[in-house]
Amino acid sequence: MRIKELLELLWSAHRGPLLVLGLLLCLNVVLFVSLSQFIVPKVIEVETRYLKRQTEVRQLLRNQGGAAETPEQRYVLASQDLSKFEQAVPEYRNFTALIEELLVLSNRARLNITQISYSSEESKVASLLKFSLNFNVEGNYEQLKKFIYSLEQSTRLISIKQLSLQSVEGDAVKLGLKLETLFRPGSRES
Repeated sequence: MRIKELLELLWSAHRGPLLVLGLLLCLNVVLFVSLSQFIVPKVIEVETRYLKRQTEVRQLLRNQGGAAETPEQRYVLASQDLSKFEQAVPEYRNFTALIEELLVLSNRARLNITQISYSSEESKVASLLKFSLNFNVEGNYEQLKKFIYSLEQSTRLISIKQLSLQSVEGDAVKLGLKLETLFRPGSRES
């Protein structure tokens, strides 16, 4: 009987906190059941599917020779990539061809480049020349979009470093571009 009186005293003195504690306990049980019955099996299923697909992709890469397993294979692949990159970088004597290509691309987009300024510096990483070219063109939005698209589709390694748009009279827009490209050093005579 002593325990019953103690429980009644505890209930009458701390009814609010005991109700909150009971509610939290019930909520905890409900969350545990939902987690163990619904969420954890779903996570395990998704994780298993991911691991299976990851294994399939690795196997496919191995079969195609795309995954290098040894450092020697990685070296060979890196050397091949470097060779492709070096072939994509023209010699300096082709600098005027770059300017001509820019003029042709702007002409196709019905834009006019009147002046191109450029500067060059030797790359600190490789024995390459890095050229920065700055120029402005003016036209409607569609012409500028076509011009930028043609720059992106060029076979040359051209990086658009900075692009600025400025509204001009009517529907015309002035596009300022800063491009960077690389050349292999060599004869500077063109």
